[in-house]
Amino acid sequence: MTRARVGAVAAQGINLARPLPHPEVPLAVAPTHPVTILVQGGIASGKSTVGRLLTDRGATLLDCDRIAHEALAEPAVEAAVREAFGAGVAGPDGRIDRRALGRVVFDDPAALARLEALVHPRVRERVQAALAALRPDDAGRRPVAVIDAAVASKMRLLDGGDYDVVVFVDVEPETRRRRALERGWASGELERREARQESLTVLRDRADVVIPNDGDLREAESHVERVWSEFVEPRR
Repeated sequence: MTRARVGAVAAQGINLARPLPHPEVPLAVAPTHPVTILVQGGIASGKSTVGRLLTDRGATLLDCDRIAHEALAEPAVEAAVREAFGAGVAGPDGRIDRRALGRVVFDDPAALARLEALVHPRVRERVQAALAALRPDDAGRRPVAVIDAAVASKMRLLDGGDYDVVVFVDVEPETRRRRALERGWASGELERREARQESLTVLRDRADVVIPNDGDLREAESHVERVWSEFVEPRR
């Protein structure tokens, strides 16, 4: 699909990609089916900030990284991971050491695929259960769910369905590298991890909305407010 750009909008930091239904067009969805917003972007781009700002407006945040960490702590998953990757990925208490596990899988595509086969189905199950539990608000409007998932295409979170709105948080690479270093990451770690993820250029081109996040929190709030009012509310 040809990427549409609207100059007046792009100049204010939000680029329209795929056209959305006009607010006056009825949407053939059940009122209990949530409006789903997928938030993507590079490491250290501020996806969590955008997600939090959306929850401030009434959305429910489903952080797939956090959900994956919870799944990894399940005894059955821990046992399967130790069996697949050896005792070296566990600490003295037998719990999985995520840093040690990361060193094993992120440079080995086959190992990463084995880990994803253990964790992704559990993440998908939890996300779908959370979406099914959401209910309309007191005014009868559809609930809103924000899904923060770096590898959403691999996880197939919506059983093949499309997200209502796809947001890409766009930040210059040098800014993201600086932020990663401030988090205590080693030099080159960001690039190493992103090399195993889907191309940021591809993710950006697929997005309905591109939010630049090199500025301050006030600027981010302005962009998120516009996403909410022009992309989310008309779908409720």
